[in-house]
Amino acid sequence: METKVQFNVLESIENMYKFSEDSQLRPALFETLGDDLKHLSRYLQVNEMQALLFANAFIVSFEHSRMSNVFSHFGFPDYKMVFYLQDIEVLFKKKLLLKERHFDAQRMDYLIDRKISHAITKNLNPDLIKTELTDLSQVLEEFDKYSEMYDNESITKPELDRYLFSLTDEYPNIEFFKKLDQWSLPPYEKFFLLDTIWDAISCGDNNYNTMVQKTLDDYFPSRTASISVINRLVEGNSNLIKYNLIDVLKNNYRNRIKARLSKSLVNLLKETEKLEIDFFEEENKRLIQSKSIKKKELFYNEAEISAIETLKSTLVESKFKQLQKRLDKKAMPLGITILLHGKPGTGKTESVYQLAKESGRNIFKVDISQTKSMWFGESQKLVKKIFTEYQEFKETEKKCPILLFNEADAIIGKRKEAGSSNVSDTENAIQNILLEELENFNGILFATTNLVENLDAAFERRFLYKIHFEKPSSQVAAKIWKSKLPFLSEEEAFELASKFDFSGGEMENIARKILMDEVLNNISPCFDGVMNYCKNENWTNGSVSKIGF
Repeated sequence: METKVQFNVLESIENMYKFSEDSQLRPALFETLGDDLKHLSRYLQVNEMQALLFANAFIVSFEHSRMSNVFSHFGFPDYKMVFYLQDIEVLFKKKLLLKERHFDAQRMDYLIDRKISHAITKNLNPDLIKTELTDLSQVLEEFDKYSEMYDNESITKPELDRYLFSLTDEYPNIEFFKKLDQWSLPPYEKFFLLDTIWDAISCGDNNYNTMVQKTLDDYFPSRTASISVINRLVEGNSNLIKYNLIDVLKNNYRNRIKARLSKSLVNLLKETEKLEIDFFEEENKRLIQSKSIKKKELFYNEAEISAIETLKSTLVESKFKQLQKRLDKKAMPLGITILLHGKPGTGKTESVYQLAKESGRNIFKVDISQTKSMWFGESQKLVKKIFTEYQEFKETEKKCPILLFNEADAIIGKRKEAGSSNVSDTENAIQNILLEELENFNGILFATTNLVENLDAAFERRFLYKIHFEKPSSQVAAKIWKSKLPFLSEEEAFELASKFDFSGGEMENIARKILMDEVLNNISPCFDGVMNYCKNENWTNGSVSKIGF
């Protein structure tokens, strides 16, 4: 709240300026200015020498905003400033003086903050004067006030930019600002990042609280400039994305796009500033806990059993660690990469789940269709981000988790001719990134595909194991039928296996229909009912293939 003070501030400053001329700051000056010095030092919450320096800097700023000019007014040569550097620094720390953007330590270019100037000319208490800020939260609260002042046109854009530029010098004790300098963000990105951090602190969480366009509109006087920056953010052409500082939640309407702090920035703030900000994992559907996977008995053909047993052995934690050490010792790639290929419904994905269940490894599952982003050029970035997120997930796990690329046909198929279409070029770019990531991969990766004949040759050497899943043989199919429908006799199960060339997935569909009939329609399960469903399982009448005919 603005309140009047009991003495005339501007008059005291003027007296101090007049009597200081050519005084060389002799003791007699301080005797002459006794009451004025006492009042102003209390008003500014500084000592008398600092009050005298400020008073002269205030008047000099109307012509030349340099501390060297203040000392010329005292009748001193420039070098005399050296003896008063500690007092001058206090004025900068208290924000009574602001450093010019291109600050020269010899001339000491400065500005008088507009709010201080307003308080002095109106003879009001200076609300901006405060004790030295010691942590990031306090500085961000101050930043928020500067943002409001800019919004209310109390300060200009150059003044706001100067404030953003000065943070590292003003607060050398805050490690985060040193990192901020290293990223070389332009002022509008600094503004956006600080605003996003403050949103997370003030809201108490990090759940996409920052409206991107509104924040940029707060900085830019022109909506066109805001839209241009939004486009760069969405396309990944921003330092905020390049340095993984924020996550952007996209929307079909760009004025509804939201942002939050990235997990790596949240971790950095915790490490450097002891700032605790919750990071919502958004109930990530990609993460599958091994304990949540239901145990299932799977039946394999003879050729597949050997390969699956090898994988089981590889995923035993003690053997996995031993294998990684040996690979590292021989300077070989540490990643274990497995391609499971075969027709739909042959148990590829379920095999990964059961291997994860048995080995106690959680799964980071990727839906490849999500890499086909609606934003042009985003798909490549999403693929790269998948591997970054997997590594972050891996660091939080006791056991190395499994990265599962389910139904990966779309990204490991043969490459299209370059330049044939934008879609083809995007798919080729995705494959190049995937090949690069696989080359340096450190973890466990499973990829499943139905179209191995279409596999690009460049991927063949990237997969350590390649396991082909056939439809079950008659003997294996009979076991599957018996496990799914226990009421069947051995002979009935073998008859179904001999007559119908079904995958395990198709057999499960029929078993589910039998169960639904029993629950919903009170129809007792029987062999004839199963036979009828088998005859109608495929899309076309002629598609049922009878083995042996």
